[in-house]
Amino acid sequence: MFPYLFKIGFFELRVYSLMYIIGLLLCIYMVRRKAELLDTKKESVENAVIVTFLMSILGARMYYVLFRWDYYDGNFFEMIAVWHGGLAIHGGIIAGILTILVYCRIKNINPIKLGDSIVPWLLFAQGLGRIGNLANGEAHGVPTITPPSVIFQMKNGFQEFWKTVLNQEGLIDAPQSITKLTSRIPLDVNFKGQVLTLKEYFPWGISFSGKYNTPAFQEFGRLPVHPTFIYEMLLNFIFFIPLYILWRKDRNIGTGKLVGLYLIFYAFIRSFVTFFRADDLMAGPFRAPHLISIIMIFVGAGFLFAAWRKKSH
Repeated sequence: MFPYLFKIGFFELRVYSLMYIIGLLLCIYMVRRKAELLDTKKESVENAVIVTFLMSILGARMYYVLFRWDYYDGNFFEMIAVWHGGLAIHGGIIAGILTILVYCRIKNINPIKLGDSIVPWLLFAQGLGRIGNLANGEAHGVPTITPPSVIFQMKNGFQEFWKTVLNQEGLIDAPQSITKLTSRIPLDVNFKGQVLTLKEYFPWGISFSGKYNTPAFQEFGRLPVHPTFIYEMLLNFIFFIPLYILWRKDRNIGTGKLVGLYLIFYAFIRSFVTFFRADDLMAGPFRAPHLISIIMIFVGAGFLFAAWRKKSH
């Protein structure tokens, strides 16, 4: 894949950045259409989206750095080097919610109305962002030769399993060495008292060459990996559809339905994709996205329950 569209000297137009820009402009344009329902000027709506976007980027970075403090401790330059990757969507969502609450308080805007106006386009923009991940060869999955019994565990055991594979085969943790596994498949691996077989379990894996030295290539060489960016992109676009249908009807703006459904939808999406991710953040022995998704489901259900009670009264 190619991370940038063109490069002139030190300047390069990266696909990832372009997806963010398109998502931001689309969100501004569509939310402006609901400005009258928010009882505010269109300029205030634009500013709300821009400020929320910027604070979400900051929150996503802070969240990622916090969970990877072992790497970033004492390395301030890498902390701010967002262009090197490392944005956690859950941190962005948390920061975005807090920003909307503060902004709406200052501007006297109903935060539920603003939230309902934004979330469908936020989910669509997240889908665009995954195209950027594909271009960068990041946010990738584990190799498609990984046994499903290793993938589908609530407690992530992939890293331990992968170390066992490399040790058994006498390989070092380097792209050129790991690529040698392709010629040894199928392969039996002794892991925790059982024999697991490496083979092509999923035929739709994506391989990355060393041309751009992507994170996926650095971690797994030319082994095909699960295209988790495509999984999430498709799911984001699919779940955008019911949100968009609700968003088109003005009576749904301000009920909290869209916010509630967004939280539940994305919790499901991220929980599913997390099983396949190779680079997920961990909270102790557990995958952080799973823990955050549980909270999102309860909060989303609270929004839907409140909307139902309000309608029934």
